[in-house]
Amino acid sequence: MSEHNEHVYFVNQLYRDFLLPTILGGDTPAILYWAGKRITRKYDLSDFSDLAEFFDMAEFGTLKLVKERRASLIFELSGQSVTDRLASDSKDFSLESGMIAEAVERNRGRSAEAEINVDDKHQRVEITAFF
Repeated sequence: MSEHNEHVYFVNQLYRDFLLPTILGGDTPAILYWAGKRITRKYDLSDFSDLAEFFDMAEFGTLKLVKERRASLIFELSGQSVTDRLASDSKDFSLESGMIAEAVERNRGRSAEAEINVDDKHQRVEITAFF
């Protein structure tokens, strides 16, 4: 990991895994989910390739659309930053989940909600957006 990437990862971890939970307490996941939806709207990330590029740039991990179903889309989030977060026992991916839900909603023109499934064995996170 380059020095710049390490810096971005540290700042992300500081805010998301320490500062925000300290301030928000038990409401952290719900507020981060809502904030993720707002970020997607602000940066107009309805195109999944733009969303994946944003995730990459923000050091959230590598985002891939892995399966399309009639009423859902399944995304995989992986990479070094995800592995590092899971190793540090940080399993809250509400921000990313909210971003994906909003992107799917805008892309498909239907209301969407996202659900997180952490796969510790393979060091990745699966996020399913239902619409």
